[in-house]
Amino acid sequence: MKDTRNLKLTILEQLKPGLKIGIMSHIEPDGDGFCASLAWQHFLAVQGFESEIVIDDDALDSYQFLMHNARLREYHPELGYDLLFVLDCNSYSRVGARKSLIDKAACTILIDHHVPENGLIQADYSFIDPDYVSVGAILYRTFQEEINALPPKSRIPIANCLYVTILNDTNNFTNANTTAEVFATAAGLAGLGIQPHALHKAYFLNHSPLEMRYVGESLSTIELHHQNRILFMHSTVEMAERNHLRPEEIMSITRWVQGVRGVDVIVHFREERPNLFKLSFRSVKLDVNRIAVRLGGGGHINASGAHVSGSLDQVKQAMLSELTQALDNQHSNA
Repeated sequence: MKDTRNLKLTILEQLKPGLKIGIMSHIEPDGDGFCASLAWQHFLAVQGFESEIVIDDDALDSYQFLMHNARLREYHPELGYDLLFVLDCNSYSRVGARKSLIDKAACTILIDHHVPENGLIQADYSFIDPDYVSVGAILYRTFQEEINALPPKSRIPIANCLYVTILNDTNNFTNANTTAEVFATAAGLAGLGIQPHALHKAYFLNHSPLEMRYVGESLSTIELHHQNRILFMHSTVEMAERNHLRPEEIMSITRWVQGVRGVDVIVHFREERPNLFKLSFRSVKLDVNRIAVRLGGGGHINASGAHVSGSLDQVKQAMLSELTQALDNQHSNA
């Protein structure tokens, strides 16, 4: 893991009274990017700095339990900031129209734990280290002394958000990235007065009946290919509309099938509009990030995503060909 001392010094040098400060993550922010943004906003506030978390028209209801006093601003082209923090992404392809905020900012500080992706963001200072489990973990490592010294009223909201970033990116400590270091970080946060069981329940178990029906309908589409080593499933716009949901409100469907016996690769095809699908890849055998990057997306070695155009059948066939070849090549090289 990289030493965070230079990151800390850079941030402290840039924080000056009167600055207009923005915080943003990637499009469709997840439990790391958005919760890290909330934690960082809390931390800045107790240091005397106001900030805004810039979002799109995002579905954020699942994070309400962490959003007390959050200051959010929906993106519009006229927005601009003196100091901009970009969290949990390093590629222009993952920030959408909010690229303009990076272009206009007097100073941009990027903090991420993904492998560098397509179109690396040109920030004034970048800290990118895939060895960290989450961006929240990077923030905690960087300002641990300051966070630990805060009174409970200030530190617990920060620690809550940081702990959820770890819950998200380890899938509740079940992913391969769960290490002794991760448990040590989680233990440190737990020691600050948070309630891990309550955070787990609020984040993972707070599903409505309609959400569960949507999950079930998606699971009912499971197909197995290549001697049952490849699992495909899909969700449609019609499924979401019938259940009165926005698809981005639903935590990754792939978590319901991770660890299924004998399966090497999982792909969830989520229809966003006709002939456009968001693909979520999960694998403990393949570097799916390489595949996602070739498609213009990215993520982690074992968990990545990308958007692909075409009919469902076309996209499935393309992915089946790519994944079959990757698995066969891996077997032949073993």
